[in-house]
Amino acid sequence: MDRMGRAAWLISMVAAAALFAGSAEAQQQHKWKVQGLYGPNTVIHKEFEKFAARVKDATRNTVQIETLPVGTIVSAADAADAVKSGLLDGAVGTVAYQGGKEPAAAFWDLTAGYDNPLHLIMWYRQGGGSEIMNKIAARWDAVFLGPVILGLESIPSKKPIRSIADFKGVKMRSPDGIPAEIFSKLGAAVSVMPGTEVYTALDTGKIEATDWGTLSVNDEAGYNRIAPYAIYPGIHSMNSLDFLIRKTRWNALTNEQRAAITAAVEEWSLSTWMSQELEDRKAAAKRSPDTLVTWGEKEKGELRAVARSVWESWSTKSPLAKEIYESQVAFLKSLGKL
Repeated sequence: MDRMGRAAWLISMVAAAALFAGSAEAQQQHKWKVQGLYGPNTVIHKEFEKFAARVKDATRNTVQIETLPVGTIVSAADAADAVKSGLLDGAVGTVAYQGGKEPAAAFWDLTAGYDNPLHLIMWYRQGGGSEIMNKIAARWDAVFLGPVILGLESIPSKKPIRSIADFKGVKMRSPDGIPAEIFSKLGAAVSVMPGTEVYTALDTGKIEATDWGTLSVNDEAGYNRIAPYAIYPGIHSMNSLDFLIRKTRWNALTNEQRAAITAAVEEWSLSTWMSQELEDRKAAAKRSPDTLVTWGEKEKGELRAVARSVWESWSTKSPLAKEIYESQVAFLKSLGKL
């Protein structure tokens, strides 16, 4: 073999080796167990399943996500710890339960802060929200891949609640943390209980109103049959799901796989938001108009002023809580909401 022949042979061997290495890398299988926050028959969980299918296609079957309904492996409150321990590879909608461990996590929602889903997305993308959420996720050795927007939550109630004054004396279920403090400050008699107890509590009169999901989610659960009124559009919670993946799992992917998943998360968020908006409008159309209570800007501003005092108090609980508080307040001011 002459010199040119040997050179050509060498080049072909290097190219073949590179092709083989790339092919092997592309074929490496990654199987994730990810637990969601909703039951298997809900619109939200079905969107989660569609996301997993998109990831499988976009990564040419190299990343496969097992979409587990809420409570399959651990309770929703324990999902973040399960990601950290490796019991789960990822979790959807777990940060909201971590305010007792990291106060900054209580600001994932910023109760009474946002009244437009687009504004919340803008904070994540343009206001530094994703960077701060990644700092929170790091507490659980995880990465934050993005929010999945659900929309404004409604408050089912047995009597109409038209202003902050109408909360006084109302027996109300609320999640712990910032929401519970806000409703208590408004004069409501707050009970903190898991979602599995809400229907029975409403039915027996233990509570008269509840902080839960969007209008369609609440009506699907049957709350409207025993608590016929609802604040719509919602005033307190711009609900979203955070998507966390264990850091070691994320770092094991190629840049191409990460890019495909990141794009799929954005599509998932938009698709879920649109699905929920459509379902909420369908639910509203089925109702008698006098059961839907709409707040004006004046009333929402009064609620936001009360809420801000609670936000500020929580911001003193940790350096990261102060950072996320100041970031969101600055962003809301730029929108003219504060």
